[in-house]
Amino acid sequence: MELRFYSKPEMVKPRMLVGLPGMGMVAKNTVNYFINILKPELFADIPVLHLSPSLTFFDKGLVVPIDRDTSPFKFYYSKEQNIILFSGDIQFGYIAKDNELAEKIVESAKLFGVDIIYTVLANFVKNYVEEPAVNGVATSPELLKFIGSKEIPIAQGRMQISGVNGLVIEYAMRHGINGISLLSETAFPEALDIKACYAGIKKVSELLEINIDTSEIENEVKKFDEGFKRYMKELQEKRRKEQDLGYIG
Repeated sequence: MELRFYSKPEMVKPRMLVGLPGMGMVAKNTVNYFINILKPELFADIPVLHLSPSLTFFDKGLVVPIDRDTSPFKFYYSKEQNIILFSGDIQFGYIAKDNELAEKIVESAKLFGVDIIYTVLANFVKNYVEEPAVNGVATSPELLKFIGSKEIPIAQGRMQISGVNGLVIEYAMRHGINGISLLSETAFPEALDIKACYAGIKKVSELLEINIDTSEIENEVKKFDEGFKRYMKELQEKRRKEQDLGYIG
């Protein structure tokens, strides 16, 4: 994997926020939200020549070429906030390739002079929670104290994080870069959990000291709450009717 530059903005110890698809789409949507609000500059990507599906498309008998030069792994930079945002559209799902990608992200961060890498991930819980809690893990005791000073609880006990979003923090430590992961609770690992995203965005923006406009995602959270409450009410009414019918005859 090689780094491809579109421009080379001047940076001094920037922060980096990394996000690829994962549980609840929390990591990916957190980065996307910052990109949508901050309007950063796309300055580099990681080309992957053989990433496209092993398919060839035809239309009326003629080959339709796929744009295999478009990268799913992009680096953006906001000069105003001095932050690099890394957005990935996929994870490979193969141990060797995911480790290679994680290391390449961190090697790139080191090249850019990044001081600290952040990720915001989903933490699966069995039962739905009205207000998702956010815990933190880090690469050093000093960073754990920093997280605690922001009133973010430290994740307790032994745990593991799968995928590139977690690997990035370990590779950051290996390359001498600070790393923090925030873990936002979700009971919906296979779907977009907008409430887990919102909880993570609020906390990471506090750590980054970026006053980001959250009105857009707050509206999405409100819509979700209204829809979920309506669904639960309909479900309860259905169950009540089924129980009433059970007494007939």
